[in-house]
Amino acid sequence: MMQATPLRQARVLTDEEHHLIASFEPAVEALSALFGPGCEVVLHAFDSLHASVIKIANGHLTGREEGAAVTDVALNKLQSAAGSQWSSYFSRTRGGALLKSSSITISNREGNPIGMLCVNFSLETPLGALLDTFSLPAAPAPLNNETFATSVDDLVAQVIDKVEQDASLGSSVRNKVIVHRLYDMGIFEIKDAAQLVAEMLGISRHTVYLHIRNRKADLTEQ
Repeated sequence: MMQATPLRQARVLTDEEHHLIASFEPAVEALSALFGPGCEVVLHAFDSLHASVIKIANGHLTGREEGAAVTDVALNKLQSAAGSQWSSYFSRTRGGALLKSSSITISNREGNPIGMLCVNFSLETPLGALLDTFSLPAAPAPLNNETFATSVDDLVAQVIDKVEQDASLGSSVRNKVIVHRLYDMGIFEIKDAAQLVAEMLGISRHTVYLHIRNRKADLTEQ
């Protein structure tokens, strides 16, 4: 008897599986916005292979829209025993445009493939258009000075340093304002952050919690 392959085990998706696939929808928008119009991003659901595309950005590259079928390459890959193992690969559109593609399989709790997220970048994208994607607009929005930390300690230290650069902070309210701003940033959602902040500011953990309670009260009154 032929052993069942992952795709032959496909069935009607459960609500949980649909929710899991839908959780990748923001990634479609984010990736296409990051790399620009030369990057097609496609989200598939495997309950309907004849109309597996449930979300697509920059579909002009391949001429596809939502409701398009799964590709033959994906179908062949998913029929094999290595259905969840992907690597970057090259392909061509019907019009002959060269793409570099990469895909990841979305699997359920049992490890069965239920969907797929694919990124197809056109290698014929003009260099100028690609550079425009990564260039600041003429009137750029304020930059988000994001903190890229290597550990929780590093994260807390960097955020404290950012807050302390505010010249408007007086010494008498310095610690309170720092704790309030850290609270607003969500730092205290991280385990042991209160203890780390206390040590870095040279105050007690109870003082940190006092400032947190006061900040919660202020926000409640607003």
